[in-house]
Amino acid sequence: MNKSVVMASALTGLLIVWMLSGSSEAPAEQAESGDSNANKLMSVVVKPSEAKLVAKKITVQGQVEPNRVLSLKTEVDGKIIELPVELGSRVEKGDVLAKVDLKTRLAQREQAIANLKYQEKELEATKKLFDRKLESGSRLSLQQANVAAAKASLEQINYDIENSTISAPFDGVFDRRYVELGDYLDRGQQVISLVDDLKLKITAMVPQQQVDSLVLGQDVTAQLINGESIHGALSFISATADENTRSYRIEVLVDNPEHRRLVGMTASLNIPVKEVEGHLVSASSISLDNQGRLQVKAVDENNQVVAYPVTIVRTDSDKVWLAGLPSNISLITLGQDFVIAGQTVDVSQG
Repeated sequence: MNKSVVMASALTGLLIVWMLSGSSEAPAEQAESGDSNANKLMSVVVKPSEAKLVAKKITVQGQVEPNRVLSLKTEVDGKIIELPVELGSRVEKGDVLAKVDLKTRLAQREQAIANLKYQEKELEATKKLFDRKLESGSRLSLQQANVAAAKASLEQINYDIENSTISAPFDGVFDRRYVELGDYLDRGQQVISLVDDLKLKITAMVPQQQVDSLVLGQDVTAQLINGESIHGALSFISATADENTRSYRIEVLVDNPEHRRLVGMTASLNIPVKEVEGHLVSASSISLDNQGRLQVKAVDENNQVVAYPVTIVRTDSDKVWLAGLPSNISLITLGQDFVIAGQTVDVSQG
């Protein structure tokens, strides 16, 4: 065998050895790279959160009503001869709102007065005769009854005359008129509606599960449909629940010194019932666990993820007060959707 053949065979052998050594190193490098990716930790951003006392609130829907609405009715029959106040006007206690014709009653009073005088004289004469044994006791009793009847008749006529004028029983607004000039009214017919708007009341229904938390006199905030907030005191809690809804009626009194037109507006009542410890978090930090319960995620001192079940105490704009958390936590604010409880993570402060 010549030298060239020997050299070619040697080079071929060296090439095969080199190729075999290279192919064995490549998988090792790939395996090393795979181990590096497997050991890489998920990154999350956390923020320290400290619990604070927060007032738990009951929120119910209600509406604004006047403190008093009185429908004034005529206590006598007759024709309306005066309506001196314009509809919608503000009136004071004692202002005349309507008058009923008195013509026949004035004449009836004169007749009743004369009849009473006559019956009193007859009684006096009967007493003298009775004292002289010239008149019977039954005759005396009859005359006494005649005097009593005459007095009652006069009192009734005087009552009709006094009540022929309908006056405002309190300061308020002349809000409705049910008659016109010249209308003939029957006793008990509606004439005018008067509204007391110096104070307003907001009424609502509170579920039976929450009514025991309420206390008379406590401060209540109402958010009106126009965006305005007003404040008042809880003035009434019904003793019995509504038969259909099983909820309790409440009333909140609100001062209205400027007589603003708020009656009829929808109001959302926020009633603080007690203080609890809570954390104020962004709504985006809240998620659901496998059972559909609210939870937030935090990390412990070992950078392991901890999932805490929580309950909502109340909401403030775009943030939420949560109960059920430790006093101090490192809340995950970014990346919480990609980690699970017990997982070790790479933590950075947000």
